[in-house]
Amino acid sequence: MKLLCPSPQALNADECRQIVDAAVRIASRVPLRVTGASPGGGDETYTDQLLAMLREIGCEISDDRTRVSFPGEVIARVMERISARKAAAGEPAEPGTKLRYAASGQALWCCDARDDRIRAATVEDQATLSRVVDAIPGLERSHPTFLPQDVPAATAEVHAFATIILNSSRPWRVSVYTPELLPQFIELDTLARGGDREAVNCAPTFAAKAWWNTPFMLTGDNIAIGMRARELMGLPLTISTMPVAGAATPVTLAGCLALSTAEVLQCNAISLATDDRLMGWTAGPLTIDPRSGIHTQSGPAVQLVLLGSRTISAHLFGGRVLPSGGPTTGAKVPGEQSMMEKTMQTTWAVQGGVRYFGSLATLATADIGSIVQLMLDVEMMRHFERLLQGIQVDAETIAEDLICEVAPHGAYFLNEAHTAEHFREELFLPELVDSRVPMAWVEDPVTMLDNARKKALRLMDTAENRCPLSDEQRAQVREIVRDAERVARGAGLEGARRM
Repeated sequence: MKLLCPSPQALNADECRQIVDAAVRIASRVPLRVTGASPGGGDETYTDQLLAMLREIGCEISDDRTRVSFPGEVIARVMERISARKAAAGEPAEPGTKLRYAASGQALWCCDARDDRIRAATVEDQATLSRVVDAIPGLERSHPTFLPQDVPAATAEVHAFATIILNSSRPWRVSVYTPELLPQFIELDTLARGGDREAVNCAPTFAAKAWWNTPFMLTGDNIAIGMRARELMGLPLTISTMPVAGAATPVTLAGCLALSTAEVLQCNAISLATDDRLMGWTAGPLTIDPRSGIHTQSGPAVQLVLLGSRTISAHLFGGRVLPSGGPTTGAKVPGEQSMMEKTMQTTWAVQGGVRYFGSLATLATADIGSIVQLMLDVEMMRHFERLLQGIQVDAETIAEDLICEVAPHGAYFLNEAHTAEHFREELFLPELVDSRVPMAWVEDPVTMLDNARKKALRLMDTAENRCPLSDEQRAQVREIVRDAERVARGAGLEGARRM
């Protein structure tokens, strides 16, 4: 059983062509704004290096070195490479039945597990979460969830990475926001992975990429992160974009997709200039909530623009069209809103073929982290895991002889050994959902949220620290963090550059 429905269609082939044709024109008409280049071009900053590479492939650089134009012939070469890549791509693989899910987020705030109070995230929150994640079978991490605020702001991401290493069975991803601190990330990752620097260079645990500022802007700090990772580790330059409809793009979803596609084309031109490779699709568009003026990661408009984005990606590069994943929410505390938004997103995505989910433990579009929400999210994922397992059909599960033996006497299957042998894998036995009869619940009125809070507090108190490092290695981790703080002070850094 695959539990696979045809992916919902947001755009047909003609609509995709209209958007791509407009994007090709936009990419050649709207220049990329850049910051961080030397005014005279004499110093070899990372931005200077990038501008020189772009000039070599035919891009036009303004006299003040703040604008990069992509002439039509440059975009045409990008489109030729994209067409060749799509022609060479094979048939996309069928979605499997294995579900993977991960705690995520980069929150400056924590929803306290005891009373739902919103407060600044701390190193202890990160340490506790790290131990809790290790205690939950099958749970992964795709981002740190918490960026601690009780440490110097300029080194918060280094503290997050080090705290994960010191409190987990393995390192997990943290994004580099400060290019000057990339060497410390490399040292920490190498130490945590048994001294294997080559493995770190090939596939670092941390993320060191540039973030594009929509519309059409790259800052010197972002360029420096990606270019320094390229220099120190041999990684190709990677750029990601997260355009917001209604703020950084037109509010119309088609307009958002046209602008996003144009940015993707420019990103791929940059990739051809630096590494002679295509980045592929780099955009994950969202929408603004005009009532509050902030972006949102949930709701039908977000799901539609993300599905449209993935449809354009498949139209250009090939591959399967998958709906958006999530599960995200705008709720600030665990409860009805968080579970409605997360469950609806997950249902939509699972049925469309998505098999990997991040965003567990996140609230407020990932600006708040919550261990209580993590408990609810894991329960939801296990529900979908059971759905994907489907129905096992063989002589043992059909149980023909058992039916003929027991059925004439009545509903006594609960007494049979067959039931005891199979109920765990056949049925779904949630930890948090309450399925008691009404009068039993009245005598002890506990909700699913109550059960999630109890489980969170229990794991927070009892989860073991599975860090495999020796005392000497732990001391080395702490010394690398102190070195990062010295580098930050020496460079006059005041705060982390959170993208």
